Amino acid sequence: MKYVSSLFSSSLGNILEWYDFGLFSIYSSLFSQLFFPSKARSIALMTTLSLFAIGFLCRPLGALIFGYLGDKRGRASTLRLSLLMISLPTLFVGILPTYDQIGIFAPIGLLLIRIWQGISIGGEYSGNLIYLAETAPTRHRALFTSFTSIGSNLGILLAALVGITSSAFLSSDALHHGGWRIPYLLSGLLCLMLYRFRLKIKETPAFTQLAQSKQLARNPINTVFTNHLPALWRSVGLVCMGSTFYYFCFIFMPLYLSEQSNFSTAAISLLMTGLILIMIISTPLAGYLCDHIGRRKMLLYNAGIVALILIPGFYFIRMNVTWLTLVVLITFALLTASEQGTTSVALVENFPMPARYTGISLGFNLGNGLLGGTAPIVSAWLTAKLHQPLLPAAYIAGFAAITWLVVYFSIPETKGISLTHLNAANDPIKPSTHKTLMPDLSASSAGT
Repeated sequence: MKYVSSLFSSSLGNILEWYDFGLFSIYSSLFSQLFFPSKARSIALMTTLSLFAIGFLCRPLGALIFGYLGDKRGRASTLRLSLLMISLPTLFVGILPTYDQIGIFAPIGLLLIRIWQGISIGGEYSGNLIYLAETAPTRHRALFTSFTSIGSNLGILLAALVGITSSAFLSSDALHHGGWRIPYLLSGLLCLMLYRFRLKIKETPAFTQLAQSKQLARNPINTVFTNHLPALWRSVGLVCMGSTFYYFCFIFMPLYLSEQSNFSTAAISLLMTGLILIMIISTPLAGYLCDHIGRRKMLLYNAGIVALILIPGFYFIRMNVTWLTLVVLITFALLTASEQGTTSVALVENFPMPARYTGISLGFNLGNGLLGGTAPIVSAWLTAKLHQPLLPAAYIAGFAAITWLVVYFSIPETKGISLTHLNAANDPIKPSTHKTLMPDLSASSAGT
């Protein structure tokens, strides 16, 4: 029962965080008209995508702030604060006047809100996966941490369902004149209501033990850059493939299909909803598989297959054959789910405890902010400016190759090893050291 409570309470903020992310994606075309009026539709849309990217670029700053708090004050209190800080800007988007109402102050206001959201979200996702990993039974740690990604996918699915429902019950004119505000206002209010569930989460045993033994880092940020820089770069290397591949599939591809294929907007919405459902089902299965066959094999498999099939897969999509496009996109969704069910636990297990929140938050958000958040606009630019149709796929495949190399040369097998023993291992961890790491003999390893 305590595990169910941990999963539910910690995942709420993650669901709502990605619900807002999904809404911004769904309404990106509408926002380009409401906040960035331009005679050239492509310019307005590129401006909106730039705003999407700016929110991601601010995440490393949030990672430093919330990571510092998480390593100094605890995981539970930091997750409470991050949810509260996510709630307010979501409400503000719902009441923000448009360009027609206040002119240039509308896009400036939306920019400031996106910066606030980016900073607030900087510690939410990584905080969730750390909390779940540190409270999970050792032999099911990958399965538990996979629920961080499940929460993300549920949030996006909820946004997609809201988008489909609003399109079904509201006319385009009604959406344009205020209907789009309703999902944001409801989300902001719901965040504030659900904040009380975050008040119930307890501190993780790992952090409590560290605090009681007086081993907390005096300055976690300084500790990361002084003692754990190799671990930080390993973290960036682990996420650079998953982050770019995910946003390529679920941000760039819907825009590409709407412009270049025979899919209607309604069909694309239904398609993306179906792909998210596939991922919700597949991600915990990947976590379960990871707990049995190991992190290293799964990581190498994921990155290797993505690197090999991305370019031919995108080539098949460009053929504009409906059934072939569906096969490729379903394959991409399954690979994304496999990556999400594996990378989260590997991040936690490959970063030492005293500065874990700061280090993972910064590594994760550097990868997602600098690479993932910019992947859609870079892919769009490569297509529009260089006129090389397969370059976007080659760009993402390159990051998959980087992740494969990072895993092959610097990530050991950590399946079945307690976080306490992993914390005691030397840094940087080398693949050859995994035989010296002790298996977990604590009672938690027998948990279910």
